[in-house]
Amino acid sequence: MPTPITGLRRTLGRTGAAAATGLALVLTAPGAALAAPGDLDPGFDGDGKVVTDFGGYDESRDMALQADGKIVTVGLNNPPQGGAADFTLARYNTNGSLDTSFDGDGLVLTDVSGGDEDIANGVAVQPDGKIVVVGRSVDPVSGGNRFTVVRYNSNGSLDTGFDGDGIALTDFGTGAQEAYAVTVQANGAIVAVGESGPNVALARYNPDGSLDTSFDGDGKVTTGFAGGSASAYDVALQTNGAIAVAGRAGYNYPANASDFALARYNTDGSLDTSFDGDGRVTTPFATADVAGGLKVQPDGKLVVSGTSDFDFALARYNPDGTLDSGFDGDGKVTTSFGAGTLDGSSDLALQPDGKIVAAGISQADFAVARYNVDGSLDSGFGTGGKVTTDVYLGFFDSASAVALQSDGKIVVSGNTGDDRGLVRYQVAATPPPTGVDLSVTKTGPATVSLGDQATYTVTVTNKSTTTAATGITLADALTGPGTVLSATPGQGTCTITSTSANCALGSLASGASTTVTVVAEPRATGTLSDKATVTATQTDPVPANNSATATSTVNNAHGCTITGTSGADTLTGGYGNDVICALSGNDTVRASFGSDTVYGGPGNDNIDGGFDNDTLIGGPGNDTLSGYFGNDRLNTVDNVSGNDTANGGMGTDTCTTDPGDGRVSCP
Repeated sequence: MPTPITGLRRTLGRTGAAAATGLALVLTAPGAALAAPGDLDPGFDGDGKVVTDFGGYDESRDMALQADGKIVTVGLNNPPQGGAADFTLARYNTNGSLDTSFDGDGLVLTDVSGGDEDIANGVAVQPDGKIVVVGRSVDPVSGGNRFTVVRYNSNGSLDTGFDGDGIALTDFGTGAQEAYAVTVQANGAIVAVGESGPNVALARYNPDGSLDTSFDGDGKVTTGFAGGSASAYDVALQTNGAIAVAGRAGYNYPANASDFALARYNTDGSLDTSFDGDGRVTTPFATADVAGGLKVQPDGKLVVSGTSDFDFALARYNPDGTLDSGFDGDGKVTTSFGAGTLDGSSDLALQPDGKIVAAGISQADFAVARYNVDGSLDSGFGTGGKVTTDVYLGFFDSASAVALQSDGKIVVSGNTGDDRGLVRYQVAATPPPTGVDLSVTKTGPATVSLGDQATYTVTVTNKSTTTAATGITLADALTGPGTVLSATPGQGTCTITSTSANCALGSLASGASTTVTVVAEPRATGTLSDKATVTATQTDPVPANNSATATSTVNNAHGCTITGTSGADTLTGGYGNDVICALSGNDTVRASFGSDTVYGGPGNDNIDGGFDNDTLIGGPGNDTLSGYFGNDRLNTVDNVSGNDTANGGMGTDTCTTDPGDGRVSCP
């Protein structure tokens, strides 16, 4: 993500003989050497460095790693023939080659505003592989810059399920607006942060691209800071759903003075007053202080990296917003890469062992520094904890983002000359921490009927009496004729597929427990088997209790004669007495002839009776039940007030509803 030191359009590009002779972008592999932490990784494109030229002037402003290890970078491109910038994306395989399954050549350009300037600043990858990119573009009506969110399918095409064309523009109504960073919540909601006029700005979108009106009433929030204008350059989610942002405050153009700024919001968009009393914190280092990267530790502490008067600057905050005195004594650290060098950090990453990797610029090279948990430089990394890399032929290089691969290797993206640069660094294997005994138990129903749901409760316990377990992950796999509908953790986050749930549960103190609730839906009779397996950063001396399985026999107690799927179905009864089990999804059911029984299941269902005496049962969601002819029984009870409608129709009907549900032709 861009910050004032690393994200501005550069005036230093290709210079000297290399530019004059038009050398091709061929990088020479170094000789073999014993790898050490901070060394370039020759397994990445031969020498640890990749340069990508879209043609014209390019910038890479952010990066995200997919679950399969592929690397996605986003930024801008000004075409060589001149003209305004466009959104650009590049996707790389784990070996550094461009991924040709991504739009054919690994590269995507999107002209968002039809000829005006479009700049992509931030990226996040959804659990389903879709790619969310944020930045700014020009509103075709007003002509002003607007918050811009674009979603792509995993193949690089625009996702038309997002706001109709894959593109959502948001107008805060106050001055120039730009989104710099984005994250995706566990429920699929998208949070974009940046600036609107002089204020920090946030917008939250539903998965379909519409603004989420449960977020401050209209999906948009702006926050001012005293002393000048403020911007948010990064965002992170805490385990309780709170949204933290970091950037700068107290900026007054043309003066360059500003301070680190953080704000934390509740899930409804209100400022979290448990964070420094009013939800806002500013931290001065020197004169020109800007925070560019933000991460949340497993213990809830917030780590921020940025720039202070052309040095790397880091700060660590306790969960209440106070500076953490366990971090270099006062919660703040600055690092210079050399006398008089222009240094600054734009992003950071947290290693599983608690070490902090910060990336940015030193003079005109990529710069990376690694810190111990106490804020001191890690002398085992590079030279005295620091590494600089000339990406290509002495051009002006600046790193904008850093991420850690599953094997711990450090990937840094940014710019070199007029092109994109990508670098991967080696890391030494870290011995696993002292072992802890994690156990997992699981409970669930012995039997479940087709048309109902099975709820499984997984309990994870740290049975160690002395050692906390960190980096806890839970893998839950469902086999048999069923679909996973949801996974709700007591702490941490979960992502699901149709047959699995994968949860990052953070840490557990000795003797502590947490739970995950998994809801599955049977699709046919048979046996459901749900197995949970837990692991942690530490080794486990008793692995036998790391897994637990619960099985459920699926019967047809409801007597379903017509069964839907877990998606959106259209089901129609026949001439006899049918029992229709629609299952989950937004279903449309027509009972037709006969005295029918319909179970809508979870989802927003539209259920119509028919010509005889029907029984219509909704379920969780916003349902509309219509009896039509006959003496019908309609039931919309889901313990939610006002979300359903029961319309009895023309007979003598019985309607059972929640308070506030719509009732038409009901006695």
